[in-house]
Parts: sequence; C-alpha cells; structure tokens
Amino acid sequence: MLQLYKSRDFGLFFKDTFAFLKTHGAHFFKNYLLVNGLFLALLIAMSYLFYIEVAEMQALGLLEEENYRELFKYLERYSGTFSTYGIFYILLGAFVGILNYSYVAFYFKLYERHQGANFSYKEISNELFANFGKLVKFILATILISIPVMIATLIVMAIMAITIIGIPFILFVIALLSLFYHSALLEYIKSDDKSVFDCYGYSLQLCLQSFFPAIGAVGVFMLIAGIFQGVFGLIQAGILYFLGISIYTDPTYLNDLEKGSSIFIIAFTLQIAIYLINFIVSAIVQIHQAIVYYGLKEDRENIHAQQTIETIGRD
Repeated sequence: MLQLYKSRDFGLFFKDTFAFLKTHGAHFFKNYLLVNGLFLALLIAMSYLFYIEVAEMQALGLLEEENYRELFKYLERYSGTFSTYGIFYILLGAFVGILNYSYVAFYFKLYERHQGANFSYKEISNELFANFGKLVKFILATILISIPVMIATLIVMAIMAITIIGIPFILFVIALLSLFYHSALLEYIKSDDKSVFDCYGYSLQLCLQSFFPAIGAVGVFMLIAGIFQGVFGLIQAGILYFLGISIYTDPTYLNDLEKGSSIFIIAFTLQIAIYLINFIVSAIVQIHQAIVYYGLKEDRENIHAQQTIETIGRD
C-alpha cells in the first residue's frame, strides 16, 4: 500500500505517482474500464456517427461558404433527428466527463478507507451514483466560482504572453488552475461537513502553502503527459501517411475509405486507440494531482503523525 498522507517534495511527487501506478495501476485501470467502459464506448460510437454525418455534409459541399443556405435547409429538413441526437450526445458527453473527472476522487476515497486497493468496481460505482447529486452541486458551484477565476486567469495569461518571456510559464498557471479545481473536488468528496466553497478555500490554501514544488511538479507532469500524447499522435499520423492517408489535409479520411477494408480497420483502430490513450493519460494526470493533494494535506494537518500517535496510545 502506498502511504497517502506523507510529506513530499518535488521529486517525491513524481516518485510516488509512478510507485502508485506500478503497484496499483492494473487495479485502477481495470476498474476504470469496468465503471466507465460502457459509457465511453457509447460516446465513441456516437462521435463516429457524428463524424460520418459531418463527412457526408462535406462530400455534398454543404460546408462550403457559398452553400450555407443549403446547409441550413438540410439541417431544417432533419431538425428533429439532429435535435434529439444532439441533446442526447451533449448529455452523454457531460455524463462521461463527470464520471471520468470524479472517478479518481472516489477511487482515492475508497483507497484511503480500505487502506489499500481492497475494493471492487461495484463499490466505486455505488459511491459514484450515490453521490451523483453531490457532484452536480459541486459542478453548479464550480461554474459560479469559475467566472471570476477564469477572468483573472485570462488577464494573467495575457500579461505573460505580452511579455513574451512569460509565455513558457503559462503552463504553470494552467497547472495551478488544474490543481485548484481537483484538490477542491478531492476535499469535497472526502468531507461530509464542508460546503463546496469551503473546499475551494481550503484548496487555495493547499496550492499556496508549497507553491513552487507543488505547482512545478503538476506543471512538469502535465508537460510530460502532453508530450506523450503528442508522440502517439505522430505515430498515428506516420502509420497513416505510410498507408497513403494524410490526417492533416483530409480530416474526414475515415469516410473516404472502403468500410471493411484492411486500411479502414487499421485507421479506425488507431483512432479508437488515440481516444482511449487520451482518457488514460488524463486519468494519470489526475492521479498525480491526487498524490500532490495528499502530500500538501499532510503538511498542513499532520494527519499521518496524529494517526501514528493514536495507534501508539492504543497499544
């Protein structure tokens, strides 16, 4: 078992993240797919159908600027179908987004409760659906909080971009924002007596107490994750280019391929793999932020030290 409540420096944030993945990665992602897999598959299938429809409109020339009037007529003709599909697609996308973003928080809540990965996907699912109303409340409050936060963030980023030398440090502003939101969610899921706003206030205190090690670690880890995703994107592009397909000049290339052909199967499989890799990398980034959160929480509250003292006292 990885000790969650533990004082960590910049290096330990990385070391413990990879230690967690090495020890519990199989358990984490097996349950991740069991909990989210069906909904991810539905979303991917609906995305593909949407892609086919867009490709069809492009083939008919409806996406050309001079044919916008015909495009509106086409959309009006099938407005009922498009409206129903669009609403369901948006709702499913939002549901999958909530499920994926909150999965890590519930996983670590159960990991802390069981003192290790001694639980199944059923417990995770029960926690998720039992607290879905709580998640909705968190999201609504987050929207309110995000209005001033995003305005301030955009101003800071704009100033940094103007100075040119500050452009590389924009990544760390994004890292601060990401850790701020995720730490608030982790705290809110763990707590029964704190409001969303209390958790955001607490999260801000955590982010600022060890600012440079924590934000630096999150920023560097996000950079590594982005590079990793980029490499897989280049591999996909390279393989398809070798097969005579350019994904940059022809974004609707899948629709141009003969369905059932070996090239289509390869191209479709690569696209699904990229989708899954993006979701998995996103989950790993959240795992890293959870490790940072528990380290900062230990520094602030000395939870592990208190638990050790209580254990000694009982003995």
